[in-house]
Amino acid sequence: MPKQSDNKTFAYNAAVEAGSRTSVGFFIESIEEDEGVVTYLFESKLKGYVGWRWSVSIYQGDTDAEPTVSEVLMVPGPDSLVAPDWVPWSERLADYKALQAELEAQAALDAEEVEDGEDSEDSEDSEDTEDSEDSEDAGDYQEIQEVDDPDSDESSSIAVEGAEDLAVANMKEAVEPEADAGKTRKRPRFLRRRNRGASKQQGE
Repeated sequence: MPKQSDNKTFAYNAAVEAGSRTSVGFFIESIEEDEGVVTYLFESKLKGYVGWRWSVSIYQGDTDAEPTVSEVLMVPGPDSLVAPDWVPWSERLADYKALQAELEAQAALDAEEVEDGEDSEDSEDSEDTEDSEDSEDAGDYQEIQEVDDPDSDESSSIAVEGAEDLAVANMKEAVEPEADAGKTRKRPRFLRRRNRGASKQQGE
C-alpha cells in the first residue's frame, strides 16, 4: 500500500488538471470506498459553488502498482446550496390537482358560513324591528288608556272643567233672553206721554 501523502498529492494534481489551481483549495478528508479505492476531498473555490468539494477517487490494486485516477468530480458539501430533488411530472400534477380541490372545498365552506351569518343577522334585525314596533304600539295603547281612563285625575279634572263651562254657558243663555224680554216691555216715549195726558183728564 503506497503512502497516503503521495496519493493525496497525486489526487490534488488530478483535481488541478480537471479545474485550475485557483479553483482547488485545501485538503478536507479521505474516504476508503473499497479495497484499493480511496476518495480524496478538496475545498472548491469556484464562484457559484460555495460549500462544494472536489472529489478525486484513486485506485491502486497492488502495493507496487502505480495509482490511477478513477474519477474527478465536484460534490456538494453539508452547507452547500443544492437544487431540490427532482419530482416526476405525474406526481407534481397529482399534487396540484389535490391542492386545487382542497382550495375549492375551503372556498365553498367559507361562502356557506358567510351566507349563514347574513341570514342570522337578517333574522335578528327582523326580530328587533318587530319587538320595537310591539313596544311602540303598547306604549301608544297605554297613553290612550291613560287619557281615556275615567278614573284618572286628569280625566276627572277635564270633566269638571267641562261641566263648569257648560253651566256658565247655560246661565248666560238664560240671562240674555230675560234682558231682551225686559227691553221689549219698555214702551216708547210717545206712548208714555199719551198715557200721562189721559190720566190728567181723568183727574180733572
